[in-house]
Amino acid sequence: MNKVIQNLTLPFVCVALASCAGKTSKTEHATPAGYTAGKNAGTFKLMPYKEVVLENGLKIIYVRDNSLPRISLTTLIKTGNVQEPKEHAGLNAITAYLLEQGSQSRDAMKIADEFGQMGTALDVNPGYDVTTIYADALINDAPALLQVYSDILMNPAFKDAEINRLRSQLVASLKKKIDNPSAFADEQMDQFLYGEHPYGRDANGTIPGLQTLRKQDIIKHYLTFFRPNNATMAVVGQFDDAFEKQFQDTMGKWTKRTIPESKAAEAPAIDSLQVKLVVKKGLQQTQIRVSQLGIARTDKDFVTLRMANESLGGSFGSRLNQKVRDDLGLTYSIYSGFDARKYRGSFDVSTFTKNETAAKALDETLKVLKDFVDNGATEQEAVASRNQLVGQFPRAIETSDRLAYNLLVLDYYGISYDYLTDYISNVKKIRQKDANAAIKRHVDATKFKVVVYGNESIIPQFKDYKPEVVRIR
Repeated sequence: MNKVIQNLTLPFVCVALASCAGKTSKTEHATPAGYTAGKNAGTFKLMPYKEVVLENGLKIIYVRDNSLPRISLTTLIKTGNVQEPKEHAGLNAITAYLLEQGSQSRDAMKIADEFGQMGTALDVNPGYDVTTIYADALINDAPALLQVYSDILMNPAFKDAEINRLRSQLVASLKKKIDNPSAFADEQMDQFLYGEHPYGRDANGTIPGLQTLRKQDIIKHYLTFFRPNNATMAVVGQFDDAFEKQFQDTMGKWTKRTIPESKAAEAPAIDSLQVKLVVKKGLQQTQIRVSQLGIARTDKDFVTLRMANESLGGSFGSRLNQKVRDDLGLTYSIYSGFDARKYRGSFDVSTFTKNETAAKALDETLKVLKDFVDNGATEQEAVASRNQLVGQFPRAIETSDRLAYNLLVLDYYGISYDYLTDYISNVKKIRQKDANAAIKRHVDATKFKVVVYGNESIIPQFKDYKPEVVRIR
């Protein structure tokens, strides 16, 4: 539930739908040699793509798209919160952000100027499991884009002045989070739910972790994890065989190393309903988060749970929205969802309400959750949810960039690309009983952790929950 403090966020909505493809037009060329659109038996045909693995271990996914004179480059590096020690929380983020702050031959100003001349910029997104680096340009600038992009990726400078400046910016952004009640409640929930597990920390780190980082730590992290044999790249656009060769010649110079295995601490078990009140004077509304451990992305019930959650709290017509928002008028927004990651992500319910109705909003939310887990969705709700998932599919298949990103993510999780071609047919196979059984297997309505963030006046409302109370000054 924790959100990265930046304008650019890793688009896991695409991962959730994981349904990106392209339409074939009369003006498109025939499928290039070596490219495939996936298996023919699927209900949806993907835009042709090709995979190449270089000697240094770098996997490259090519997607040719002649609809626009542009090219994009995306690198997915298999490093995130999990690969950094707790005492250096923020190490991965600061390493990633520093890539565009200077290489051995370009300072930050020159990098910004070269990207500006191409009418583009670098998007760097450190996350919990992976870090992504994206840039695009018009096809005429493809050689220049490759030159600066590869230089940033392979030859970072990690200058002291840039490290100190970026560290100050990240610390300031973390301090400001308390001024955003929704983001602060998310952070408190992650810490409460995950404990010492890396998912319990902001992807940008912690203030103590950032303050103790040294230049040597950053260089070591980069040399250890920002390696070609720990990365996958996607090249998308109107390029030809000659550019493929140029790209492979350039990226083949990236030096590989042995990647150490990373292990994460276990998230604490939940054996009962546990409520934590985080209170601060002056808050006009109360934020409520209800969570428990959910599933990993590779869980076989991933799609089935998506359908079940549509009925519970994943859409405007869901059970939670209908009862807590429409019938009782306790909130303007309430939703639920499974945040599936490499390790078990979270199952979350998120809402807010007036301070005066804080306990009632939680009471009613827990009642809906228990009833849904015990009795499941009705046939009518199941049909509506199935249709919703199928109907959402076209929104995620509009661009070749989305296809490439989905291929990158599926490859990271070791999931067959057939997931894309078979998505619609698989959703249509899910019956009401399947969705209800899956939610019962994976959600225990008696074992939630709850964070309530509001004004001190809400404390008496929650006496029956015997909450832990934390006061923020």
